[in-house]
Amino acid sequence: MKHIKPYKIFESNGPNFPTTREEVIQVCEKYEIKNYTINDDLSIYVDGNVNLTSNGLEYLPLKFNYVGGGFSCSNNRLKTLEGGPQTVNGDFNCHSNLLKTLEGSPKTVGGYFYCTDNKLKDLEYFPEVNGNVYMRGNLVNLLIYTFVDNKETDSFLIEDFVDYEIVRNGDTVMLDRLETFIRDNNLKMPDLEEIKKHYKIIE
Repeated sequence: MKHIKPYKIFESNGPNFPTTREEVIQVCEKYEIKNYTINDDLSIYVDGNVNLTSNGLEYLPLKFNYVGGGFSCSNNRLKTLEGGPQTVNGDFNCHSNLLKTLEGSPKTVGGYFYCTDNKLKDLEYFPEVNGNVYMRGNLVNLLIYTFVDNKETDSFLIEDFVDYEIVRNGDTVMLDRLETFIRDNNLKMPDLEEIKKHYKIIE
């Protein structure tokens, strides 16, 4: 009698994405993901919401492509968003993880972007967001708190912030670029003394 070995969902050394359609189905059943289509590359298209909140995840368990509703992977132990959806029509929520980078985040988010209480020091790979942006509880918030709560311009100003290349190598702030960005956008200068506690500052 042939025994089928259950798919191992958790892997401590890196993402352990399914390698067969049957494994994709097992993972979707485990996390109650419904209304999905499996693509040729074994990523999934979900016509609805995905809720992976509070599952103790170190890595996302699937490769997502498109999510028609909201996507939440909050309250886990994620250090990466690898495998995350390229497009989320609703809100994207990754708060309360261990993220040091937004690499793997969606390219577009139709709703709000919640990324509070992580370990981000820069905003590289920040998506195009149509709703409000929430970034408190990250070190990078020391640089952006003066404008990120401006609900009408969050996404545009964050895109500018990234384009100005204010943060280098994840831990260095180019002061002249920060000052130019602040001046060009008529913003209030953030607290440099507080920033110096967590970043190198090059004048």
